[in-house]
Parts: sequence; C-alpha cells; structure tokens
Amino acid sequence: MMFKSKKGFTLVELLAVIVILAIILAIAIPSITTLINNSKKGAFESNVKMLAAGIEYKILEKSQGAAGTDFVAATKPYTLTSGDIVSIGGVSSDYTSVVLTNTSPVTITVTGVSTGRFGAYTVTGGTRNSATAN
Repeated sequence: MMFKSKKGFTLVELLAVIVILAIILAIAIPSITTLINNSKKGAFESNVKMLAAGIEYKILEKSQGAAGTDFVAATKPYTLTSGDIVSIGGVSSDYTSVVLTNTSPVTITVTGVSTGRFGAYTVTGGTRNSATAN
C-alpha cells in the first residue's frame, strides 16, 4: 500500500506563522512611528534655523541698500507674510505662522502646519544656531 506524500502547509502551521508576524509587527510599528516623528521634528528644527539665517541675510542686504525687505525695519514682533517666507528660502505652506521677535540676534517663533511635511511643531525663540521644537 502506497501513501501519497502531502504537499503544502497545514492550517495550524499557517496560523502559527501569521501570529508570529503579528507579534513582530506589534513590536516594530511603535518604534518606526517614533523614528518618523523624530525625523520630522529634526527637519522642522533645521528649517527654523534656515529661516533665521535667511532673515539675517535679508538684514545684511538691507544694511547695504537693498530694497523690498519690509520686515527688517518693521515693529517687532512682526508676522512674516507668505511672500516674506519665500524670500528667505522657506515654503510658506509648511508654516501657520513665522514671527520675527528680535533682529539682534535674529529670534523667531515658528509654528508648523499640522497636515504639512513636519507636523504641528512649534519653536519659540529659534535662532540661526538653536531651535528646539515642542
């Protein structure tokens, strides 16, 4: 009497593999989410520093007679317009507000758009050298 050899996996074996994969995903997903959020926060902080450096550049241009930088001489705090943000190298749709609070040293307060590339982070007192998002 010859027995046929079984090919394939049993239902129990397939369920065991699915359970193991589910456990691995349950462990990995929170770590991946944390990494993504930390990356967005770091990118936001870097962009705030870039905005502060752009404002410093505009102040330097204004001191040498360049036109079109109204926010340099404006009363502080001054909320930058989307045109101002673009003129200093930013993408205006990334921020709900950019407020210039001081020009010496350049200090800004920036809030990100919650649905934007970075999320709804806020930096208060950001400079060219320092920006900490909350």
